[in-house]
Amino acid sequence: MRLRHTLSLIMVILSLPLFLQAQEKSEKLHFNCGLKVGFHAATYNTTVFEIDGYEYDDRIIQSNKIGYSVSPFIRLSKKRYYIQTEATMSISRHNFEFNEITPKNDKPLEGGSKPEYNLTTYCIQVPLLIGYKFVDSSPYGMSFFTGPKAKFVFTGHDKQRFKHFKYTDLEESLRDIVYYWELGFGVKISNICFDFVYDVGINSKTNGIISKKSGEKFYSNRSDNLLSFSLGIIF
Repeated sequence: MRLRHTLSLIMVILSLPLFLQAQEKSEKLHFNCGLKVGFHAATYNTTVFEIDGYEYDDRIIQSNKIGYSVSPFIRLSKKRYYIQTEATMSISRHNFEFNEITPKNDKPLEGGSKPEYNLTTYCIQVPLLIGYKFVDSSPYGMSFFTGPKAKFVFTGHDKQRFKHFKYTDLEESLRDIVYYWELGFGVKISNICFDFVYDVGINSKTNGIISKKSGEKFYSNRSDNLLSFSLGIIF
């Protein structure tokens, strides 16, 4: 039911410029649509994990993996200003390694390996952006854009793997909706566009970690920033 409401909201947002265009008779108002593909990586501004005497080592943040995305988008512009929204379907992959902080385990770790947590999530990101074209001389264009973004996480389809912990049934409770503030820079050459985007995380992505069999609960708090690049075509 929640997924149905989310998809309905996305369709309403994506249809709004079409409605506005039908109501607008002035030639100064332009409607465009397009498609982008890209990749992204996360950097964390808050990351706290502590599981059974082990804590996340944020010095190994570079072990995060590249994620991928595809984004149909629509744009309504007038003179040098525009409003744009997207439905970015993305796959994000993360890897977290842990260091021992308290000697709670009597047995050595399996194979001498550190505990780690691998996570893959699937989501749809929907921003509402306001942009300004500071270069607008056909066929070239450059613009700044900014605005809020909501990321809808399909928590029922995420893939979690905790390795080398004594608990074999650990599961992180992820939030269904995560909010960001997006800042971006765009370059347009003819109908080809390049976007460089930095998303600042606003709220935590997680509610904590639990071992269902033992009933043990572990604290986690994580908000991230996303750095992404995309290449697309605009019509």
